[in-house]
Amino acid sequence: MDELTAELTDLYNEHYSQLLRMAVLLVDDRSAAEDIVQDAFVRVFDSRARLRDRDRALAFLRRSVLNKSRSLLRRRQVSRKYQHRLVQRESGPDESAHGVDRTVLAEAIARLPPRQREAIVLRYYADFSEAYTAKIMKVTPGAVKAYCSRGVTRLSSLLRERV
Repeated sequence: MDELTAELTDLYNEHYSQLLRMAVLLVDDRSAAEDIVQDAFVRVFDSRARLRDRDRALAFLRRSVLNKSRSLLRRRQVSRKYQHRLVQRESGPDESAHGVDRTVLAEAIARLPPRQREAIVLRYYADFSEAYTAKIMKVTPGAVKAYCSRGVTRLSSLLRERV
């Protein structure tokens, strides 16, 4: 195994779980999240020059996971928009609530608008600073504060509905 492959293996072992949890919270689908994170690592491996600087490689992985999650959510939105033409039956959400647990919280996070969901996950789950979250999302720190504030307010409302 060459040095770059060993470096990628170390990066994978250290950060895969965190990136996977971030993706699961963003897309609300573990299988899709695994694909997103795996694809991000493949992209880093394919352009091995990014591995020369470990911090840049990790930043690239995080940004890649965020972008791929956004793409998946856009595809889902388009699919949902036109799904009624393909399927004529409706299915309601599961109304069984047993208090606020991780599953309920994850479902509530999944119902947030995309930018609020991204800000909440990056700030409170990944524990990134406002500045770093703003850099990843390509917005100002003030926008991150606004997304987080609105997201927390919306989460509060969604969770009250469930309890």
